[in-house]
Amino acid sequence: MSPSKNPFHKILGRIALAASLVLSAFASAEIPDHQRIFDVDGRQIIPGGFVTLEKLPYTPDDYQKMVRMGASFQVIRVPVILIGAWPGTSPDEAALEHFDELVRMGREVGIHTIFKLVSYGAKPRGDAFWEMLWSDSDAQAQLMEGWTRLWTRYQNEPAVFGYDLLNEPTRGKSKNYEKTQQEQLLPLLRRMTDTMRAISPEKWVLYQPLLRKPEDQTGPGRDPVVPIEEPFGRRKAIYAPHLYQMNPEVIAPMLDDLERQAAISNVPLLLGEWGSPTYSSTDNNPSQQKRYTRVYQLTVNEMDQRGIGGIKAWFCGGRREIPVSNGKDDWMTWAIFSDPSPTGKVERDYITNVIVRPRPVIIAGTVDGYHNDFETRQFATEIRTNPSLGSSEFFIPADRHYKNGFTIQFGDDLKLEFDPSSSDPRQVHAKGPAERAQAQLVRWHRATQKVVVKRWIGESTKLLVKVVPRTKT
Repeated sequence: MSPSKNPFHKILGRIALAASLVLSAFASAEIPDHQRIFDVDGRQIIPGGFVTLEKLPYTPDDYQKMVRMGASFQVIRVPVILIGAWPGTSPDEAALEHFDELVRMGREVGIHTIFKLVSYGAKPRGDAFWEMLWSDSDAQAQLMEGWTRLWTRYQNEPAVFGYDLLNEPTRGKSKNYEKTQQEQLLPLLRRMTDTMRAISPEKWVLYQPLLRKPEDQTGPGRDPVVPIEEPFGRRKAIYAPHLYQMNPEVIAPMLDDLERQAAISNVPLLLGEWGSPTYSSTDNNPSQQKRYTRVYQLTVNEMDQRGIGGIKAWFCGGRREIPVSNGKDDWMTWAIFSDPSPTGKVERDYITNVIVRPRPVIIAGTVDGYHNDFETRQFATEIRTNPSLGSSEFFIPADRHYKNGFTIQFGDDLKLEFDPSSSDPRQVHAKGPAERAQAQLVRWHRATQKVVVKRWIGESTKLLVKVVPRTKT
């Protein structure tokens, strides 16, 4: 049968053109080796998930919801006052037991945990807190003592991935950010890393640069963080600055510079938090919502094509509101839910429908970038397989974006059509025996919204994986 009459070639040809625009967005990208993060089995992971707040009454249903929204990580905030990490405080055993529960609920649905130390609730506050931390060796020692409680508590817990050592540090009284970062912040972070390593050698550390105070973020598009221009000098470290930006013209240049800083230390870049807050007027203003959707889409596409993971604040209800200067009725929030329930029920879908997008989660091999076309819901990623490493997972939010089903194509020779209600493919189009054997190892898991490849068949190879909506018949 000639290629023009072969139905297999016709089927593949129909999606080739549709995917071409998606592919062009990242096809020329080269993900540097230092950007890759690997799990204990040697598979590449791209962390994605949410910040969970320290005192909220999360339930297993909330964690199931996180998974169905694409989360593979949670970042739990840890106030210094709850773990006895600040002068005048002692460990709160109830809080520690609550952390245990959050880790357990995450573990049971496949979510890894990162703990992040925050200054909230400590006295003195603001500049005085940071001045005390930078200048008082006793305060630094107690900070280390508090962290040590957590490092020891979770040293044998595989679901705990690592620790974000100090959230959004800034200067104290000094106006010299660069000097504070070089002489105070970085030496302290290195000492903390070394202490943690003595307890948990294989856990990861995440570190943040100094954050400029709002009044010091002068000039259009000025990066709010102080660039780290020297190697961090520690293994299994991740550079984890935050990116809250609504100016689309500066997002790519900012990410370029953050990548440059990570490369100096030969470490991966992860956005420890990303996505600007919404305001009291946003939920009722369609034009503002469209702006958020556009900027969030641009941000995630920049992240995805670079292979950068990101953590979105916050997984909670809208009662977590922060007053702004215009009075009590004018507020902002990072909550992704708008209702007043503690952990949230009603999504701010103008942002969540961007956050929840197809992506590679765990790959037995390596990922060389990926991209979503939000208008057509076409997705593509280029990977290099490693058959010796086990299973791979692709998050595909079918119940949200592919209600009629989807088609996933592996290379030029294998295509599977899935109905969201069935784990088995509705149709398989395989070129030959090897492709048919590979198809037997691909299944859809509706509970987690993932396509799981149990293992790759054959030799290591570069493979283009594409997802397109299935047309209703």
